[in-house]
Amino acid sequence: MNPKIIYPIPIRQNHIYRYLRNTCRILFILSSIICLIINYLTKGKAWSLIVVWSLIMTWFTFFSLNLVEFSFYNHLIRLLISTIILLGLIDYFLAPGFAEIVIPIVIFVMLLVMMIIFYITYDKKEKHIMPIFILGFLSIISFLLYSHSNNTLVKYFQIASFILFLILVLVNRKEIIRVLTIKFKNR
Repeated sequence: MNPKIIYPIPIRQNHIYRYLRNTCRILFILSSIICLIINYLTKGKAWSLIVVWSLIMTWFTFFSLNLVEFSFYNHLIRLLISTIILLGLIDYFLAPGFAEIVIPIVIFVMLLVMMIIFYITYDKKEKHIMPIFILGFLSIISFLLYSHSNNTLVKYFQIASFILFLILVLVNRKEIIRVLTIKFKNR
């Protein structure tokens, strides 16, 4: 018996998009190399790492989409994590103390936007619980990292992020428990 294995026919990429993607790949790699060389020759602060990470972030945001399990939430989480890394690089190499103020605000705004979208797309809630959990854990990590901050605005945003995440968990606890048991039962 010879079973037939049938795969879906792959969708061909548009020629213009493929050309644009290949051109951007070459330009991104060349600009990264040029920036690293110029930064090495000028012996200044490591601004080239920020430029290289920005190019990588742009590539993964617009040209290299995760096609297997692509969802708007996963894409936002990936964008948020790469933005936090970019802010951390800016904080470490160019402007110390910058990320302490900006990262909690970015996490709060992203959590608020994702929760609004979460309740608008009520029928697809189960699919989006894990990305929101990742974002909630990022807010907890941010709270732990920047709890020593003297800036009251930062503390307000950290507390607001934690409260939003807590509200989400309390309101949707039955669905969250069901999704988590399904996720960890299959592993």
